[in-house]
Amino acid sequence: MLNKILMPSGGQTTDEMMILNWNKQVGDPVKRGDILFEIETDKAILTVESFAEGTLLEIKYPAGRMVKVGEVVALIGDKEDIALNKDKPGKEDRHVGAMTGKADVLYSTEVQAGAPRAVSSAPGAFIAASPLARKMAAAEHVSLKDIFETTGNKVIKKADVEVFISEKRRKNLPDITSSVSHPVEQPDDFTLVNVLPVRKTIARRMVESLTLAPHYVISVDIDMTAAIRLRETFNRNIEQSGYRISYNDILMKVVSSAIREFPVINSTYLGDQVKLFKNVNIGLAVATDSGIIVPVVKEVNKKSISEIAQQNAANIAKVRSGKLQEADRQGGTITISNLGMFGINQFTAIINQPESCILAVGAIQRKPVVDGESENIIVKPVMTVTASFDHRMIDGAVGAPFLQKVKQLLEEPGLLL
Repeated sequence: MLNKILMPSGGQTTDEMMILNWNKQVGDPVKRGDILFEIETDKAILTVESFAEGTLLEIKYPAGRMVKVGEVVALIGDKEDIALNKDKPGKEDRHVGAMTGKADVLYSTEVQAGAPRAVSSAPGAFIAASPLARKMAAAEHVSLKDIFETTGNKVIKKADVEVFISEKRRKNLPDITSSVSHPVEQPDDFTLVNVLPVRKTIARRMVESLTLAPHYVISVDIDMTAAIRLRETFNRNIEQSGYRISYNDILMKVVSSAIREFPVINSTYLGDQVKLFKNVNIGLAVATDSGIIVPVVKEVNKKSISEIAQQNAANIAKVRSGKLQEADRQGGTITISNLGMFGINQFTAIINQPESCILAVGAIQRKPVVDGESENIIVKPVMTVTASFDHRMIDGAVGAPFLQKVKQLLEEPGLLL
């Protein structure tokens, strides 16, 4: 059976993408789940997996070519399929995923492409570059030819442009405009810096969130004495495990437990209806050089603190290495943003639409407080958690007791049992 591999959709903003490189070559065996090739849209690098098994019989578009969504890019099947297909022009070929009515391909963002081979840099020779790379090179006034001669890569990618520009600046070269006859002069009192596509997306989503959802914000101070002791006990018992429990891991478990009493926190507003999610999928905001990425821990309500910690550690490692899959960022129902490591005591976060709540976590600080039993002033480790709620379906009468429940569970973690 001959299977046609189609160019998948890269999102709503583009109908054409560049093939960065092929991970399989003609004649190679292919199994379900094997990565066939990598593409780049105007926003991200994606990988395309095969849902067909057999031999890669034909590659219709080489690396460096722009291909429209839905075009056949490769054929997978048995070696005799091509001959049979040519002998019987009227024969119907099976598209991958035909049984579901769509192309069965998986795609994931921000996967580092493999190193491609070099091509000619002779005068007039075409230098293949991804849309993001061309856009950035033009904005920064750098020559693709110069980048090619530095990297030798067959297809110039956004990362190549970024490295080239950084290296130029590191060497203190005043002019990075080798492809421009007359460099643009800028005033002495400011510098214009181009906004990266990732940052543009973040900006758009933040504006949409504040415009769409009426936010209200409340804060609570939490005595972290018991939570600190719990974390220390956990980490002593898993010293050889290769991972450690963080306060974010404990907080995720606490939040999922509190949501059992206040299910509307774990919801999204649909206008005429409110969708209440059965599983608590918590995103953790992770800072990168290009912006904030929010990997999601799925089904936190069904996981132990140790399992949450392992998943968080795996997600963060993927973010740092640029291997986070699109599936790792989807499905979040509530988000946690922690700036405590930067010494920030308290801050307000914008809701990550279409979610209805985000928790902003500050640093643990030693503060004088009144002891409830002795009424003496003592010093305790205190953390401030600030919640932003979507007021369209979460009123203060729900948001406040939810946050109080989070406080109670962190101060008395035995209640989790």
